Amino acid sequence: MNESIKITKRTCIEPSCQKEYEAKEANMLGVKMVFGMGYCPDCARRRFEEEESREKQLRERQVEAKREEWRRSCGIPYRFISERFDTFRSDRSNSLKRAYNRCVEYADNLPLRNSHGYQSLVLTSDKVWGVGKTHLVCSIAHRILDRWDGDTGFMPLRFISEPNLFMRIRNTFNRQNNDDVRRETESDVYREMLTIPLLIVDDMGKEEVSDPRFVQRVWFAIINGRYDNMLPMVITANLNPDALAWHLGGNRDNSASFERIMEMTGNIFYQIDAKTYRDLRNRE
Repeated sequence: MNESIKITKRTCIEPSCQKEYEAKEANMLGVKMVFGMGYCPDCARRRFEEEESREKQLRERQVEAKREEWRRSCGIPYRFISERFDTFRSDRSNSLKRAYNRCVEYADNLPLRNSHGYQSLVLTSDKVWGVGKTHLVCSIAHRILDRWDGDTGFMPLRFISEPNLFMRIRNTFNRQNNDDVRRETESDVYREMLTIPLLIVDDMGKEEVSDPRFVQRVWFAIINGRYDNMLPMVITANLNPDALAWHLGGNRDNSASFERIMEMTGNIFYQIDAKTYRDLRNRE
């Protein structure tokens, strides 16, 4: 290879600089090349840093745009699209403060690249609505999305309520074999529920259903599938553990779904006993 490098005196091509500096020139295959593209070392370094900063800002804008896209498509209810941990009133009871602290810790420590083996979380308030469970689990979702830095290309979580899940599955029953290939199938629903890194289920057991076997079949397929794949779930319920066990398929001694949930949570449910938001507003 015909190559030679020599040191020459050159003038920086940056209009605001134009100082003289020593430049390296190389002749490669008959083509003269100037290291630094004609800029002095200071200007070349500054241009590199500016370009690096522009690329970083562009990447941050792209990441933030993807976060917002996922935030509005992952299932978080619109009512909670702007609610975060810092808008939550956790001072209403000790049990609520304990649940709040656990939710913050949970969201901050979920592995974003591989959630396999991460513990599940269950928040309950026996026959009491409005204590803030949905706000807390939406805050978990927001914090996880805020932590996402663009290193993975898949959505890290899905938020769904039990009534909406059942409605999605029942809607697939009306699909004819070839009437519309674009319509969702029951397998499509299960595939999403079983593969999403974190599944957040709100209001488990909120509504009475006419066919308990349907409820038990759906939940066993999802809970057992995620149990086998060691993928976590976050669940809210307005039921005590015994009532939740019945909802999932029998009493606490023979409900396979409930046993798996207990194991996935480390046998810990966070029972919340607190004033509802409505009571808090009335008191204030």
